[in-house]
Formats: sequence, C-alpha cells, structure tokens
Amino acid sequence: MTHRVLLCTFKGAELQGLAAEGNGQAACGFKVVCAAGAAGAFAAFLGAGFLAAFLAAGFLAAGFLAAAFLAAGFLAATAFLAGAAFLAAALGAAFLAGAAFLAAGFLAATAFLAGAAFLAGAAFLAAALGAAFLAAGFLAATAFLAGAAFLAGAAFLAAGFLAATTFLAGAAFFAGAAFLAAGFFAVAMVYSP
Repeated sequence: MTHRVLLCTFKGAELQGLAAEGNGQAACGFKVVCAAGAAGAFAAFLGAGFLAAFLAAGFLAAGFLAAAFLAAGFLAATAFLAGAAFLAAALGAAFLAGAAFLAAGFLAATAFLAGAAFLAGAAFLAAALGAAFLAAGFLAATAFLAGAAFLAGAAFLAAGFLAATTFLAGAAFFAGAAFLAAGFFAVAMVYSP
C-alpha cells in the first residue's frame, strides 16, 4: 500500500486554472517558487541598502579628511604669513639701522661706506633667498599632502565599491540558486509517484 504525504493544501485550484491533481504538490511548489522570488527581491533590497550606507560612510569619511586637510593648510598658511610679517619687520628695522650706519659711514669715509653697502647687500640677498626657499618648501609640502589625501580618498571609494559589488553578486547568485532549487522542487513534486 502506498502512502502519499500531503505537503500543503490548495483549495480552489480550479479557480486559478490549475488541475486538482497531485494533492496540491504543484501548488505548493508554486508557492515555494514565489516565496524564493520574494526572498531574492528582499535580499537585493537589503544589499542596495547596505551599499547606500557604505557609500554614505565613505563620503562622510572623505569629507572629514578634506576638512582636516583644509584646516591644516589654513593653519600652515597662517603660520607662514605670520613668520613672513615678522621677517619683513625685522628686515625693515635692520634696513633702517643699516641706512643710519651708512650715513654715518659716508660722513666718516668713502671706503667704509663701500664696505658697509657690500655687506648690507649680501645680507639682504641671503635673507631673500632664505624666504624664497621657505616658500618653495611650503608649496611642495602642500602639494604633496593634497595628492596624498586625494589618493587615499580614491582608494577608499574603490575598496567600498568593490566590496559592495562582491556582496551584491553573492546575493544575486544565492537568490538565483534558491529560485532554481524551488523550481526543480516544484517540477519534481508534479512528476513524483
């Protein structure tokens, strides 16, 4: 004597165009296929939500890094300008003192004036070269930091995009596998003895 196991009941099969054969196994298989499709859609929705959250976190981190870089640049520029103002004041005072000394030297002797003028010119040239060197160093450091911040942000965004893509591909694969398994189960239930 053979026994059939009633997996699920499906009343009103004729109303939906299904033959009332097989004790409702085909209808149960159809329900499983629909449930697997709904689970796949929900998994895709969750994956999209995770992707959006991850991208939002990446943009927030990039914005924070950009703000920190701008603040550091502003502080460095302020310090540099303060140093330049102090250097200009010191050079102005030195220039005035040198001018007074040169006037006294001119009155004393022409030879002394020539020597003092040469020394003052050399000192001024050395100070100008030092200021130019400091400015070039500041510009090079700023350019390097800007490039490093940009590359770090780009690497962060690329890693986030790769992780989200991998997650979505895995979710899609598992949803497809569940859908195919449910379809095979429904077909097997129709043709089972």
